[in-house]
Amino acid sequence: MRFRRMTVIGVGLVGGSLARAMKDRGLVGDVVGVGRGEANLKRAVEMGVIDEFTHDPAEGVRGATLVVLATPVGTFEPIAREIKPHLDPQAIVTDVGSVKGEVVRALEDLLEESAAFVGSHPIAGGEKSGVEASDPSIFDGARCVLTPTPRTRGFAIDRVDALWQAVGCRTIRLDPDVHDRIFAAVSHLPHAAAFALVAAVERLDGGLDLKNFSGGGYRDATRIGASPADVWRDIFLLNGAHVVSAIRAFEEEIAALRREIEEGRAEELKARLSRIAHIRRDLS
Repeated sequence: MRFRRMTVIGVGLVGGSLARAMKDRGLVGDVVGVGRGEANLKRAVEMGVIDEFTHDPAEGVRGATLVVLATPVGTFEPIAREIKPHLDPQAIVTDVGSVKGEVVRALEDLLEESAAFVGSHPIAGGEKSGVEASDPSIFDGARCVLTPTPRTRGFAIDRVDALWQAVGCRTIRLDPDVHDRIFAAVSHLPHAAAFALVAAVERLDGGLDLKNFSGGGYRDATRIGASPADVWRDIFLLNGAHVVSAIRAFEEEIAALRREIEEGRAEELKARLSRIAHIRRDLS
């Protein structure tokens, strides 16, 4: 399984890592990078992540047999509109975004007559951005969720599935909306909580210089609070209903914890913390 020419739109952590992993394994011939940042794209060429680059998505996808959307999810639809007339009819378009319901519906509608679209979400990455953060090993043993629908072309889903497995992922297929319910809870809510925790500590500072006293607990709990704002703005908004539902559940839990502390209910508090700790320890 090999792609003659791949275009990566968004040569950052995940897009750059995928290009590197595919090159390392001989899964691709030429790689074209598309993006806005000149310095980042030039660095990607220097690192051997891509072979050439352009700032024009329409130019970048010409002749590509695989197109990977690796920009913030809110940009996928306008990019798809721009590249649609320039895609090879046999090309496969996929993405690496962590929202699928609205994205898959929009891109299937837009690209149906132009190319085959397959939604995919590799559960790999981190809070850093840019091609310098790319690492081809991030997919080793990682899960990748594919979100085919009845409209997905069989050959395309099979090739994209094989691609992710070839770079080290364990693949699973889910309905796009089921995907969004799951990741609102296990990914989007933790990011929202980390952002909120950083903001809350900042409000509490009051000249106490809290950052210089922060230890592992604060740093571990807020690591993902350093994630790119444009990426997470789009995720929160495009998966809004499920994210809001998850935040409400979190608000109820934190409110219950606050009441037990306020009222000095030691046994209830201990029981709650013990139950939660047991759940966390069972996390594989």
